[in-house]
Amino acid sequence: MRLLVTGGAGYLGSELVRSAAHAGWAVRGTWWTRQPALEAEWVHADIRDEQAMRRAAEGVDVVVHTAYRQRDDAWSTNVDGSRAVARAARGVRLVHLSSDIVFSGERGHYREEDEPAPVNDYGRSKAEAERVVRAEHPDALIARTSLLYGGLEPGPQEQLARAGSTFFVDEIRSPVAVGDLADALLELAARDIGGILHLGGADDVSRYDLALLLGADPARIEAARTTPDRAPDVSLDSSRARALLASRLRGVREVLGRG
Repeated sequence: MRLLVTGGAGYLGSELVRSAAHAGWAVRGTWWTRQPALEAEWVHADIRDEQAMRRAAEGVDVVVHTAYRQRDDAWSTNVDGSRAVARAARGVRLVHLSSDIVFSGERGHYREEDEPAPVNDYGRSKAEAERVVRAEHPDALIARTSLLYGGLEPGPQEQLARAGSTFFVDEIRSPVAVGDLADALLELAARDIGGILHLGGADDVSRYDLALLLGADPARIEAARTTPDRAPDVSLDSSRARALLASRLRGVREVLGRG
């Protein structure tokens, strides 16, 4: 099986490239701003360029779209880029990565059928990306996930925890180990499952508690409450995925041995 990973040099993308190669996939990855360090077939391409993405996807069986931006160029990258990738992936399987931030956070434990209602620009861009992917590639699987941690190198969550910062006690997420997510995505890449699927970890924890679990010094971090532009409880109900998958989406306490 031949796999294309967009954003293959990113935190999730690099884990997916590594796991796929180890599992026997023929792996190709795209990169734009960060030079890849892994052994794979690499394509330097802007995901917003549809022709470049068509060339990148030529000959593959599955495309997993992990590339995104959270701040600069977020709308263009997340929406226009997802549209270009979805068009380039017509005729092959597409797994599109989305986020828990598409929800308002008013109640938490969100299921796949719950309507997105994002409260900030990043969330709106991810919700719109889901809409354009469904329009351009109706058979795509849209995989919503949460905060990632636990890679070979410290990821954004570990870096924040170690640096010391302000963390929200009422922002509840379902963090998932990046290796668990990569395994689940590879399993899904090989299966004919479409629609929306939630892939969160088994524990719902606050950003503050997650920082402590990841080793933050309590004396160097500050507890705060969310502001109107941050969704409070966007925890995911991932029971559907757990019933479908052999891969486990473990809770953060189990992963870190603190349960």
